[in-house]
Amino acid sequence: MTERTIGLAEGLAQGIDPKTAARHPEVDGKPIMCNHPTFVFGHLAIYPQMIMQTLGADVGDTAMPESYQELFKNGAECLDDPESSIYPSFEEVLGNCIRAHKAVHEYIKGCDDASLCGPIEGNENAAAFFGTCEGMTIFMLHDHFMFHLGQLSTWRRVMGLGSAM
Repeated sequence: MTERTIGLAEGLAQGIDPKTAARHPEVDGKPIMCNHPTFVFGHLAIYPQMIMQTLGADVGDTAMPESYQELFKNGAECLDDPESSIYPSFEEVLGNCIRAHKAVHEYIKGCDDASLCGPIEGNENAAAFFGTCEGMTIFMLHDHFMFHLGQLSTWRRVMGLGSAM
């Protein structure tokens, strides 16, 4: 089920102009402080690596550049980037996000129940919040992902792109 999120993300990415992908939209000359596509995809890109590490797997194709952690971590502010000097290019960020999510999905397909349903070790906050590796994986690859795709859908509409569905 979580694999559908990738298809939805790819659909929402269609028609986005890379020149405006890291911009806050404006209405009546006032910026709307929302997460833009570059930030959304960059934020989503960092979690497959975390999932792989939690499962004790080699990060492989889920590995992200070190700069992504600071730019896109939980709690990072989404900044307007009119000069394209803050964030990597939209194409890079989108490509990394899609690649990482496809890689983590491929890995999970081969996991047995014991490895997915086991406790989260080494991260007390995650263990308290999610309980098991399975709970964390489902949340990150579905609920969390869809929450941010909703932000992207809103950004698209404000930018005049309309529905991608």
